[in-house]
Amino acid sequence: MNMVDMCKREKELTLDFVLNIDKWKTIDPKIKQLVSGQWESIKFMNEDCTGINKDIDKVPNDKGGIYVFLLKPEIIPNLHTYIMYIGRVRRKNGFSLQRRCKEYLSDDRVKIAYMRELWGEELYLYYFPLDDDELIERVERELIRVIIPPCNSQIPDQYIAYLPATDAF
Repeated sequence: MNMVDMCKREKELTLDFVLNIDKWKTIDPKIKQLVSGQWESIKFMNEDCTGINKDIDKVPNDKGGIYVFLLKPEIIPNLHTYIMYIGRVRRKNGFSLQRRCKEYLSDDRVKIAYMRELWGEELYLYYFPLDDDELIERVERELIRVIIPPCNSQIPDQYIAYLPATDAF
């Protein structure tokens, strides 16, 4: 007899978000002020979700910086959003915001592919150009640490406490 999981789609579309107000309150004030500046954005996927949006050409090809993948379902316009992933690109080794962001179209990391394939239709790319590689790293780390996006695999300051095994009975 074949089993059918009637909740499969619901399970696929469910993510756990960590909303830790204690972490939010610990953000470095200098970084908070910096990222309060003007972010630019584009819709990430093209209209039929078969490729990257042509607006990717608006993303700087001569700067590093921070980028954020954000879902905007527009159920409540301009209010209903979810930060899914935060990344950075340093200028060393010839990388740029545009080049790095284009790579996400074919990125095969499980969480990234999951984000792109399940929510690509509502996925937006926000970017904040920066030139200072050390600052770029600090900003990315701090934003990931306090926001804890569900598609980032490595969260600074997050750890798993392993407790000694005990008998259940």
